[in-house]
Amino acid sequence: MAPSTDLSHRDRVVVISGGVRGIGRALTDGFLSAGARVVAFHRGESEESVAAESALRTQQADALSKGRLAIVRADLTRSQDRERVLATAQDAWGRLDVVINNAGVCFRDDLSVERVGLQQEINAVAPVTFAREAAVHIRNNAHADARTPSRGALLAISSYVTEWHEYASDYLHHYAHSKRSLEDGMKRLALELRPVDINVGVIAVGVVYAGMGMATIEGKEEALAKGDLPVTKFSDVDAVVFEALCMAHPRGHYKTGRVSVLDGGWNLGPAS
Repeated sequence: MAPSTDLSHRDRVVVISGGVRGIGRALTDGFLSAGARVVAFHRGESEESVAAESALRTQQADALSKGRLAIVRADLTRSQDRERVLATAQDAWGRLDVVINNAGVCFRDDLSVERVGLQQEINAVAPVTFAREAAVHIRNNAHADARTPSRGALLAISSYVTEWHEYASDYLHHYAHSKRSLEDGMKRLALELRPVDINVGVIAVGVVYAGMGMATIEGKEEALAKGDLPVTKFSDVDAVVFEALCMAHPRGHYKTGRVSVLDGGWNLGPAS
């Protein structure tokens, strides 16, 4: 019997932090297209994020009207906000299957101890804490709803800058440290949750066209054209969405505790 290649997430419940912009928005759209019910949350403090939420509400009006999408403003670093996000999923659909920690920051100036500490909190401490809290809800699914068995998944979006040892700058040093901490925390969580069959994984992303993050760095196209970079192209967000759909799928449960690198071969170094 041939193995199924269906990546449907029909009726599964997915929570995505930073789910209205950039990679997070692409993940929201991707999981909705795969049949999931999605809670997309963000802080909503900047003009850009407010505009992004408005665009999501307009472009996914059908999903909102049919009760397949909930948009919440919440701060990942606040325990009461994390509880409210999880309660939104449980109250609306009675279960939780997947959490994707996508939200993050990269401070490029004002690298004071306090500022770097905040970056560490947002990029590593809060996401791993949220994943651990969400695991309690995912574990309850197995006992509460036998009609829709769930091998749950906890994913996080990291960055390939954790491996860019050939580049040095103050802000990249601190950012890479926070993302490495995220990866380490998720690996240890995978070990904790292995007995209950909850998949835990990380997607480390290189330069992708997502309208924010490293894709906004000036000069990247010129460097690519001159052959100064160890890749021949950058990616769009589809590669990230596809990887997340695979890793979060019940049949992806055997790949746990791993960092999946999407860098276009950057890790291989220059071709010549």
